[in-house]
Amino acid sequence: MKIRLLGIFIFLFTIHIFAQPKKVELITAGSLEGTTYNNQPVRKLTNNVVFKQDDALLYCDLAYQFTLKNELEAFSNIRIIRGDSQSIVNGEHMNYFGDARLAKITGRNIILTNKTMKLYTTILDYNLALDISNYYNIGKVIDGVNTLTSNMGTYFKQSNNFLFIKNVVFKDGKYTIYSDTLNYNTETQIIDFRGPSTIIGPNGTMKSDKGFYNSITKQTDFQGRAQIVYDNFILNADKIKYNQFTHYGFAEGNVVMVSPKDSVTVFGDFGEYWGLKGHTKVYPRALMQTVSGGGKDTMFLSADTLLSINDTIKKQKQLHAFHKVIVYDRKNMQAICDSMVNNLIDSTTTFYKDPVLWNGKNQMRGDTVIAILKNKKLNQVRFRLKAFMISQDTLENFNQVKGKNMVAYFDSSRINRIEVKENAESIYYALQEDTATNGLNKIESADLSVKFKKQKLKTISFYKKPKATFVPVQDITDNIIRLKGFKWRNSERPNLAAVMGKYYFIEPKKKPLKDSTVKAIKQKLYPKKKIKK
Repeated sequence: MKIRLLGIFIFLFTIHIFAQPKKVELITAGSLEGTTYNNQPVRKLTNNVVFKQDDALLYCDLAYQFTLKNELEAFSNIRIIRGDSQSIVNGEHMNYFGDARLAKITGRNIILTNKTMKLYTTILDYNLALDISNYYNIGKVIDGVNTLTSNMGTYFKQSNNFLFIKNVVFKDGKYTIYSDTLNYNTETQIIDFRGPSTIIGPNGTMKSDKGFYNSITKQTDFQGRAQIVYDNFILNADKIKYNQFTHYGFAEGNVVMVSPKDSVTVFGDFGEYWGLKGHTKVYPRALMQTVSGGGKDTMFLSADTLLSINDTIKKQKQLHAFHKVIVYDRKNMQAICDSMVNNLIDSTTTFYKDPVLWNGKNQMRGDTVIAILKNKKLNQVRFRLKAFMISQDTLENFNQVKGKNMVAYFDSSRINRIEVKENAESIYYALQEDTATNGLNKIESADLSVKFKKQKLKTISFYKKPKATFVPVQDITDNIIRLKGFKWRNSERPNLAAVMGKYYFIEPKKKPLKDSTVKAIKQKLYPKKKIKK
């Protein structure tokens, strides 16, 4: 038992001996003078004074060494050089505490150097035991082309990390970062910001509360709600990655893209941007909102994927919508199709794969549909192959027109005329003052023309040997009231909720206040004054 206790004592004593810091050793000085201060022996050393502790050499012009306390105070031309000769500190005044291996340095121009990195400040605490430096009165770091400034900061030499706090500014020649708290690694040159931060570049601005920036690869990784403002384009998302060399960006979570110039806003779960190509993609179930007419008119477009192409070299400016396309414009038109291309240069929109359009009480479709705008209003719609239009009258009869090709003309976005070319057929009902059906007109012709008034079918004109049949109301049967290919798809006609999908929100109605509550509020706002007798 005694042998075991003795072994433990020797072990603990050994740890204690080896844990004791070494004394600050005087290597050389031009002159040495002994004196006392507060009954403590003091050495006054001048001219090329050099001390050593472990792997550190301490230089100065004048020093007072307190040998019993293992401390010293040094003045003028302060230098601390570590064993690797890559870490050097320069200053004007220093208090050095040997037991803690802590140097407190002050001066008008303190410089801490490590390889190619330099830190400039006026107050510096340098912990040689931990290889950690702290500054408290504005510091400036220059690392190659990168410059960082802040009110306070800490340098961890072992990990090559800088922590900058308050009023942080980073510059690398092209980009500037403003942040509240920022980490910077001198080896990887990667910045990690953990507070509200702004990156300003030649073409735009990025903002986020959390993220990374690689100053070598120019890769930005924003985590947390972020925003990019780039060339009249605003992007908001929960996460954004962007490379300023390749100009490729990726956004994730509650993506919102805004083009103030075009009054367009796009919503989606994910977004991608290829700056060199001028391509932007948003998916899935993307929603685009376009405001016109001074804010009075709004057009909505939704699809599984929206792809914007703005190629200045090829002079292309298009919007592609893929799969389950829905268009909703309450005043002008509603439409559905599988895919769509909007050419912004010539103001044409082409609908593909089973397109159906609605305007007022009119339903129109064809294999391919091309809508043409003029002065931002619907002017003309062309239906190629299997063109078919259905219009309901006041008695909900189905007037029908079909043909190989069809062109619908609009005035102020309201249909006023239709021209049908090749294999034209029509069924329209003859009414008596819009209150009773007189009969049914069934006509076949090479071409025909339909005119509307207030978006209702008014007259039909036929050309090139028309074949007409009038059926009195009493002879109308189910087998003659439909043209081949008839399909009334009003149940598929989109409304605002259908096009907006998960973005549709109805503000809950507020319950009306009770009479007693209203009376109490009025009494509080307008108290009755007492009249003195």
